[in-house]
Amino acid sequence: MRVVEGTPQEIVEYERLAAGSVSQTASAVDAAPSPDEATETEADDEAPTLSGSAPLPPADHVALMQFIYGRAGKNDERTVLTERFVMRLLQEEDVVVAFGRSSKTFDGLADYLMIRDDGPQRYGAVAYLRPGNGGMTVRLSPDDLERLGQKDNPRVQYRHVVPSDPYKINCPLADEEAFDLALDLVRAALSVVRSE
Repeated sequence: MRVVEGTPQEIVEYERLAAGSVSQTASAVDAAPSPDEATETEADDEAPTLSGSAPLPPADHVALMQFIYGRAGKNDERTVLTERFVMRLLQEEDVVVAFGRSSKTFDGLADYLMIRDDGPQRYGAVAYLRPGNGGMTVRLSPDDLERLGQKDNPRVQYRHVVPSDPYKINCPLADEEAFDLALDLVRAALSVVRSE
């Protein structure tokens, strides 16, 4: 048995180097998975999840940090923003954060986190967050943005997807100013799915 001491960041970096793995490169696409891929991924009951019902146990926090650092690479700002964003949601909202699954990666995890309502899973994720590029795709429509008064916000990107795709909005978690907007959009998406 080997004991490794250090901060979560140091432990993650040690594990990454010890495994001989190269940091995962970010997906060039900032979009959520296709509806078929999301259904398949979210149906996997074995995907690790973090719940906001209580403070994260240390092992879960280390797993989250390992995922974020492994996917965000050496971009410190994006790494810190992603961790703060997820921790804030877990503390303030009734959500579940699940690691996306993939059979194509060394650790079995995809390059995104799914943010879901902690209630019945009728609608899947309300948002997909990619630590690698800070991309966040939200289950909102342009009409939802208009209701929120954010229709012309330059930090919001409209996705060109088929009309039946509910994930029509991107809000890259690029900096501090985008942080609060992204939180508001996820909260709005939670409100929408809870009212349906």
